[in-house]
Amino acid sequence: MKEIIIKNVKTAVYKDVSLNKIFDPQAKHKQSFEFKNSTVSAPHTTSGKLYVTLYTLEPGKSNYPYHYHSGMEEVYYIISGTGTLKTPAGEKTVTEGDVIVFPANESGAHQLTNTSDNVLVYLDVDTASSPEVVFYPDKCDFRILTPTTHKNFSLNSEVNFLRDE
Repeated sequence: MKEIIIKNVKTAVYKDVSLNKIFDPQAKHKQSFEFKNSTVSAPHTTSGKLYVTLYTLEPGKSNYPYHYHSGMEEVYYIISGTGTLKTPAGEKTVTEGDVIVFPANESGAHQLTNTSDNVLVYLDVDTASSPEVVFYPDKCDFRILTPTTHKNFSLNSEVNFLRDE
């Protein structure tokens, strides 16, 4: 049964996420991918079709590496703060009140970085798509996401579809 969900950005419980600690424990990567998030709705936990997440980015931090989705559309609503959005058309300044829509293709590639001295808070609304393929054009990598699997691959290595092993 679907139910109405109400969550307040000011009183939500956020969890700390450091992609650097998960994927780069030797600290070889130069950029900091750290944020706090609070899930409002996710298809695997509700009967809905949207991922809705509140995010906070501290100064100097980015949400994720530059990427685009193959099937999932995204919308960011900047609740407070200012940041820089990397896009295929170049970098753009985003600020409180901005709504950004990312299509599910390479023209929707994006990366948000807090380039201000204050916390950046935004709402991220995504359409459900499973399986989902996320492309990282700067690295020629891609990621396959399903409810039970998250695997990373390089576009530079290919295997024979009909190989015996």
